[in-house]
Amino acid sequence: GGASGIAILVNYVTGFPIGVFCTLFSLPLLAIVWKKKIFKPVFVGKAVCSILLLSLMTDLLEPILPHYQGNPLLAALFAGAFLGVGQGMVYLGTSDTGGITLIGLILQRKFPQLHVGTVSSGINCIIVLASGIVYRNIESILYAIVTVYVAGLFMNKLISSANAKGLIIVMSECTDRIRCIFLEEKEGITILKGEGGYTSETQRVIMGAADKADCARIQRRIQREDPKALIIVSEASNISGKRFGQMI
Repeated sequence: GGASGIAILVNYVTGFPIGVFCTLFSLPLLAIVWKKKIFKPVFVGKAVCSILLLSLMTDLLEPILPHYQGNPLLAALFAGAFLGVGQGMVYLGTSDTGGITLIGLILQRKFPQLHVGTVSSGINCIIVLASGIVYRNIESILYAIVTVYVAGLFMNKLISSANAKGLIIVMSECTDRIRCIFLEEKEGITILKGEGGYTSETQRVIMGAADKADCARIQRRIQREDPKALIIVSEASNISGKRFGQMI
């Protein structure tokens, strides 16, 4: 799938180098990104380096490395896993390898609810199906779809896990002391005005966001401060702004 999938098809028909095609396919997309200032210059610079390195290593290593001749299903599964993890790591490094994932990043910039892996998988499936015209081998197409699907799953999982955040909501009579806990942890909070459902009494509600790894520690500190406090900790995604930064 992706630019590499198109490059493999072109290479199969014409013998044109895969790495060179990937570079020629991706650089115009980066030019559009640069011109419209969709991403920061640092991202574009990293992406150019990633694209050139990937293309160079592809053309250098492809003739040297042995071609796997074993179980094609295992090859499809592991190829998808390694591909997804690799693309996810590049994404977390605020870079991109170009091609379809770059299109996915542009779409996610405009529609934050979209996952890069999902967009890439959808476009890649179309490319894989189109490859059937060239290869005329349904089995190869099905294995390729498995690879694309697994890559999307691993990429989404890696990105979600690395960016995991927790939303903490606290209802307590010790609001001031609990607020100090969040300040000591260097976590921002918002204090909301609430009303008890049974007592109809006015009550202050503390809401804050923190890295998922820190949520358990903060929760324990709150419980020690006020054992009667009602604490709700839930997973939060797509948090941006202030200390959490912006989406690339």
